[in-house]
Amino acid sequence: MDNRQRLDPHTPVFVFEGVVPSHLLETINASIDAARHEWRPPDGRRESTQASRFAELLRTAESFAKMEIQVCTAARRWAASALGRNVDGEPCCVLRRVDRSMPGQSYLRHFDSHIITILVPLQTAGTDERNGDLMVCLEQRKRVSAFTHVVAKTWLCIEHRFPFSIRRTLIALDGYRRRYERVTCIPGNVYVFNGLVTLHHNLHVTSGERRSLIIHYYDPGLASGARSAISKLRMLGDQAGDWFSRGRQGGSQSP
Repeated sequence: MDNRQRLDPHTPVFVFEGVVPSHLLETINASIDAARHEWRPPDGRRESTQASRFAELLRTAESFAKMEIQVCTAARRWAASALGRNVDGEPCCVLRRVDRSMPGQSYLRHFDSHIITILVPLQTAGTDERNGDLMVCLEQRKRVSAFTHVVAKTWLCIEHRFPFSIRRTLIALDGYRRRYERVTCIPGNVYVFNGLVTLHHNLHVTSGERRSLIIHYYDPGLASGARSAISKLRMLGDQAGDWFSRGRQGGSQSP
């Protein structure tokens, strides 16, 4: 299969089959098992030196290294054409582990701050219908500017604070308006997409533990305003929560 034909900017997800050797998957999973108590945060995600070491380990496989060069070249070309920017910089590597105790980590639809995301499934969570698979919206953003990116990121951050049932319902309703595609991830394959223009989220996990290595490439700087706006919204939300709590306490003390 010639993967070069897959690098079409209008294709939501590119699949590179069999580029991660099984012995590297076994090594990475064994390392996670040995150090799981050291890095696991409540939300199942962590940007860490361990994740970066895993990415370096994958580059020892010629198939992965060639794929990465091909994808990064296409990403820089897209950035120059679509954004008028020359992009560079070190990738951001994140480990993600999710199980049934983390419903807050599912149905969080979002756009990435980076242009290209490489998703490396390390371990799947069984064959259940809800195993944390990636869902991508087939309708990509046509234009991206700092303003539209800030607005979208800010609203989606607010949406992430909704309860699990509401987040799932909102996405189900959106499915009547826009088509989503489920990406069934298989360890050994690599899944690549332009997260800057592709809305995506993960299903929840009902059994087992799903593990992924996520490598983000090329932040064009569009989200700097979003990060500031989101921080202010969170502060206002906290203040509103404090005010609401004080109001309830005051009301309960009234005769």
